[in-house]
Amino acid sequence: MTNFTSIDPATGDTVWDGPAASPAEVQAAADRARAAFPDWADRPRQDRIDAVKRYQAVLKDRAPQMAEAISRETGKALWETTTELQAMQGKVDISIRAYDERTGERTAATAFGSATLRHRPHGVAAVLGPFNFPGHLPNGHIVPALLAGDTVVFKPSEETPLTGQLMAEAFEAADLPTGVVNVVQGGRDTGAALLDSGIDALMFTGSGAAGAHFRRKFADDPHVILALELGGNNPLVVWDAADAEAVAGIVVQSAFITTGQRCSCARRLIVPEGPQGDAILEA
Repeated sequence: MTNFTSIDPATGDTVWDGPAASPAEVQAAADRARAAFPDWADRPRQDRIDAVKRYQAVLKDRAPQMAEAISRETGKALWETTTELQAMQGKVDISIRAYDERTGERTAATAFGSATLRHRPHGVAAVLGPFNFPGHLPNGHIVPALLAGDTVVFKPSEETPLTGQLMAEAFEAADLPTGVVNVVQGGRDTGAALLDSGIDALMFTGSGAAGAHFRRKFADDPHVILALELGGNNPLVVWDAADAEAVAGIVVQSAFITTGQRCSCARRLIVPEGPQGDAILEA
């Protein structure tokens, strides 16, 4: 069994140390999720809403400690990780509204009678989390999956295992049934084992190369839902700026917040030709 560590990039201190899950342990987690799925899927909508609302309350209560942990693992400023915890809590309400808007039963007349659309839970969802928003981004996959009646196996980034552990503890404190949310720690080998464990959906945030690999892997299995949030190549267009110095500050923040390690960071700056554009570049 291989151990790995999470290091505070600001101090070099060890934040977390523990074993990576073996293939057998990953399969056991997927099997627990599979066993828990029928009961969770059959529960009334309100039961699942109540469960994620309890989780939301735990996040609110533990927000200072979790924000500090994310800051230590990622090197992000505490103000930024505090907003990440706020976003995690807010995602619960957003997901409940989205669930109510997009699910249910709908019947429409057709030329030969009628057609009825019904939504049903899909199965076991694997969530591979990123390092840059180790709480908010996987949380944004896990909460909607739970509301939809799916069970989850979550592998945090190997750079941020403590954050993943704290999320697992938050779900446990929210009294979710055994096997509904499962966390496995580790790196690439652990992730590969999870992909081979019989999952029904994969939700991934990370590089374009990894996303392309996952798409190829599951190309012949249309049953597996892929939700791939990959890198961005974002232009920032500045036109008719009244205050070039203010614009410069916004541009720098957009490009380099989180040391530029965001899919939403600006990568290209587009300004008008001529004196106005020159003033922005010089600022």
